Amino acid sequence: MPPKKESVSIIDKDCQVDGTLNVKGKLIVAGSLKGTLTGNTIITVKGGRVNVQAKVREMIIGGECQGDITVYETVRIMNTGVFSGKMTCKNLALEEGGKLDGRVTLLDSIEGAPRKATAPAAKRVNRASPKGKRNTAGTDSSRPD
Repeated sequence: MPPKKESVSIIDKDCQVDGTLNVKGKLIVAGSLKGTLTGNTIITVKGGRVNVQAKVREMIIGGECQGDITVYETVRIMNTGVFSGKMTCKNLALEEGGKLDGRVTLLDSIEGAPRKATAPAAKRVNRASPKGKRNTAGTDSSRPD
């Protein structure tokens, strides 16, 4: 059986949306979006403006985005992208030229619970080392990726 296709919704460049959205597939924002957002993959393109409180799986920012966002996987700020506000995410990629002005908190990769980005990673115990020897690389090699 062929894989199920993911649905795509578009807020076009001449469209302005204000409210609450729950998106199951991809949402591409070329226009303006303001409000509350939950969904799978959100993509803002150059010229698109987003001002939201969001909880999504993945976000790609190529336009302007501001607000309070929680991204359970990856935030990618493209070279044309601008983010300002509060961001909680598992992974963050910032291309050269992209702008980030805000507070970033990382999600713990196993539990999904927030942890501060400034927490000293070297304090984690490497379970693969004998007798709880500290891992100076800041990673726990016994955790699955």
